[in-house]
Amino acid sequence: MELTNKVAIVTGAGRGIGRAIAIAYAADGASVVIASRSQDQLNGVADVIKANGGNVLAVPTDLKNRNEVENLVQKTIENYGQIDILVNNAGINPRGLFLDTTDEEWDEVWKINVMAVVHCCRAVLPIMKKQGSGNIINIGSGMGQVGHANLSIYCASKAALHGLTQAIAEEVWEDGIIANVLIPGPVKTELSRPVWEGDKIFRAQSDPWKEPEKVVDSALFLAKQPTDSGMTGQILSIMRRNSP
Repeated sequence: MELTNKVAIVTGAGRGIGRAIAIAYAADGASVVIASRSQDQLNGVADVIKANGGNVLAVPTDLKNRNEVENLVQKTIENYGQIDILVNNAGINPRGLFLDTTDEEWDEVWKINVMAVVHCCRAVLPIMKKQGSGNIINIGSGMGQVGHANLSIYCASKAALHGLTQAIAEEVWEDGIIANVLIPGPVKTELSRPVWEGDKIFRAQSDPWKEPEKVVDSALFLAKQPTDSGMTGQILSIMRRNSP
């Protein structure tokens, strides 16, 4: 188990991709701190990890709130004394024509898909710098590379996330910290349900919609990269064509 003695924070861990990653990291030996707004969902994930003999701490967190993010990080340090891996997975994906979108929708998506990542990275980076090592994995999207109708806010937020990740990677690599983007391709989650249930184009695409567990191998690969490997600022895509 290569992640033994590692501590990982996974956001959006109550369901979908975050849940699958958290369970996989724990199974590979990491102590996992799981965060989302839903205590019930976190409890369910924690029960699975504990039943399999894993080490987990559930911290309900509103990632839009910087104080709550700092509390998440503080609780991680209090319990485990270090932070080796941060997976920024939480996100939302409203659909609608660009001209029909509202300022409120833009604000909400930006707070969760971009600023929550900013809060988390700002909170963990000083700790990782002091340690001299760290690994940040941001869950991106093909829609951050190629835009798609009815997804303008989501596309813009993921493009921003990709650029942010690469900028952070350039700033911290000399501190022994790496930062990369993982594009999981089309995954069946509650976030993407309106697309894979209702969009004829995406339903018919050649790249089949996969279950969240199919993302695990790539998430493990990134988590196990040595911080001196030089693999930083990269966008790792596990899809065959552009999709959310």
